[in-house]
Amino acid sequence: MDLLSLALSRPNDALALAREVLEGDPVLLEASIVRQAIGIVLREVGDVDAAVRELRRARRLARRSGSADREADVLATLGLALVFAGRTAAGRAALETAVECSSGLLRGRVLLRRGGALHVLGDHRNALADLSNAITSLRLADDQVWEARALTARAFTHLASGSVRRAEVDLQRAEQLFTANGQELESADAVVHRGVLALRNGDLPRALGSFDEAELRFDQIGTSDPTLSIERCTALLAAGLPGDALAETDKGIQHLDEIRGQQTKRAELLLASAASALAAGLPDRALERAGEAAELFGRQGRPWWRAHARLAQLRAAFAVGPPDAALLRAARRSVRELASLRSPELALVELLAGRIALAIGRMTEAEEYLAAAGRQRHRGPALSRAVGWQAEALGAEVAGDSRRLLGACRRGLDVIDEHRSALGSSELRALSSMHGAELAMLGQRHALRLGRPRLLLAWSERWRASALAVPPVRPVDDGLLQADLVALRSITGRLTAARIRDAPSPALHREQLRLERDVRARALRTRGAGPSGGATLAAFDVRALLDELGDDRLIEIAAVDGELQLLICGGGRVRRYGAGP
Repeated sequence: MDLLSLALSRPNDALALAREVLEGDPVLLEASIVRQAIGIVLREVGDVDAAVRELRRARRLARRSGSADREADVLATLGLALVFAGRTAAGRAALETAVECSSGLLRGRVLLRRGGALHVLGDHRNALADLSNAITSLRLADDQVWEARALTARAFTHLASGSVRRAEVDLQRAEQLFTANGQELESADAVVHRGVLALRNGDLPRALGSFDEAELRFDQIGTSDPTLSIERCTALLAAGLPGDALAETDKGIQHLDEIRGQQTKRAELLLASAASALAAGLPDRALERAGEAAELFGRQGRPWWRAHARLAQLRAAFAVGPPDAALLRAARRSVRELASLRSPELALVELLAGRIALAIGRMTEAEEYLAAAGRQRHRGPALSRAVGWQAEALGAEVAGDSRRLLGACRRGLDVIDEHRSALGSSELRALSSMHGAELAMLGQRHALRLGRPRLLLAWSERWRASALAVPPVRPVDDGLLQADLVALRSITGRLTAARIRDAPSPALHREQLRLERDVRARALRTRGAGPSGGATLAAFDVRALLDELGDDRLIEIAAVDGELQLLICGGGRVRRYGAGP
């Protein structure tokens, strides 16, 4: 059995077999292969430092065996692991040496790994060159399985550059090669990749159709893939179907439990389940799932994941309520954790800590956390800035500054409107709708306090525009805008993966901000021509409504802080009547 292939397809079986072989005191060459397989498994489950240690042992064994090809192959795997570990210079040096020491078929396989590393680092031009050369070498050697793997890697590099059509061609060819060579598992994986491509392209029906087809293929070969459940959950959340997303993650968790499957994936499914439950308005279930995920991530030694599971736990606990001093202590810990990890969610947890402190009357601490979150309103990705404006609005409410509050609400909503279609993941889109609704609700609350029915009507309409926004499920018509959107969604996902590995990613961060600026500029130029444009407060004209109504009447019902308000529009006036809880 090919232990190296097994490490990628059935990691638990590969690990068990590798340990069994080691107990038999294998020869140097065989021992090197075993150690390399263990290193690959450790890398794939996220224990990159342990993977590097195993791969260094595999290289020493390969060198002692006298096989230059074996050493070059291990060195390529080691180089990729070092890049994943954030040791970029050492990783690139190892990959350079591996390329120099290889030729023919082996060179193609090594170039595939160097191209994959360059893709991770955001060097798309050189990644494409390596992957294209790898495909040529592998095709000449008639190694169709590895050619298909290189085509898959090149497809996602094309996608990162916004070249959707080229990515589709490569994935289609890879799927054909896997199928022709009897690689049933990798063929099913290729269908998942096809769905991921459609998801990045914003074509949700096509993505969900591909995921359905992939599930059928996995069923036919008697296996399953928890990654499929996670990707399908992402698509369902993006389509505004959190209940279906929750059912999908629950099904994936149940299946893993039945087969005693990979616990790392079980923890990730639990976190996805918590996010889905929050989006579905089920904070109790979210609290349970996030807590279980945090505990599992802790046992697995995955600090980034554990910190973000604790954030989901904190958000769910705040939604369940009522907040207390213990919840504020948990929020303080979460702020420290996410700050140490340089997480993009730092502003979100600072805002949450400020809201908890406000709710229990710790005003000084609340002001400190809100001020810290508010500093993000002028920099960073769109969602961080929207969170910053929400913190600024809450701070202004505490200070009793009406002009500052309404200005912050408008600015935050403008940021969300301009970037809603560009936000890279389903969770970000769900969060953007949540923050938009909360900003508009602050405007409603303030208009009510001021006793200005017209202003309350305008902010109530603004709330509807945010809270009831239906996400687009097809790609936009503008080709250049769509290319930038695809690239931005790809970059956002890779940036998150780099942060999980604690790998420096300044190039990806700069590219994310550049693409956000480009998307915003192009969307503004085409505002009104498609779903990229959003309603703004200024677009709702109360006077025009009253003129059109004339002597007719329109009653709008608004809920503000748990109380129903009736807004009676007509006869040139807007009048407000309280209607109880």
